Amino acid sequence: MDTHRIYEFRYQPELAETVIYWSLTFVLFFLSMIGLMEEQGFINMFSLTTFLLFLFFTILGTRRKIILTRDQIKVNAILKRNRYTINLSDIKNILVGKFGLTLITPNGKYSYLMLKKSKNKLKSCLELEHQFTGKINEEKKGVDN
Repeated sequence: MDTHRIYEFRYQPELAETVIYWSLTFVLFFLSMIGLMEEQGFINMFSLTTFLLFLFFTILGTRRKIILTRDQIKVNAILKRNRYTINLSDIKNILVGKFGLTLITPNGKYSYLMLKKSKNKLKSCLELEHQFTGKINEEKKGVDN
C-alpha cells in the first residue's frame, strides 16, 4: 500500500441499527407524501418540512465512512461523539462475511455492512499494510456472527 495514500470506504453499522435508521428516515418521506395528498396536490408547510427532514437524514445516513491510513482505521459516524479510531496493531482478527466484516480487537467487536467491492478493497489494503498483524478469516455467514 502506498504510504501516503488514505483510503475511504462507505459503510453502514450493524444490521439492526441500519434497519432502524433507514425505516425512521423513510417514515419522514411517507409523512410528507401523506401531507401532500391531504391537500390534494398543493404543497403545504408540513409536507415541505418533512420532505426537507427526509433529505437531511438521507444525506447524513450516506456520509458514514471508514478511513484507512498507514497505522489506523478511523470510523466516521453520523455524530462526532460516535467517531472512533482503531490502531491496526490492535486488530487481532477480521471476520469477512457475505455482507460485511467484523474487526475483533481487545476493546471489542466492530461490525460493518459494506458493498462487496468496498469490502474486498478494504481487505486487500489491510493485507498489504505492515502495521496489521492480525488474521483475516473468510466466513460463510453474514456480518452478524
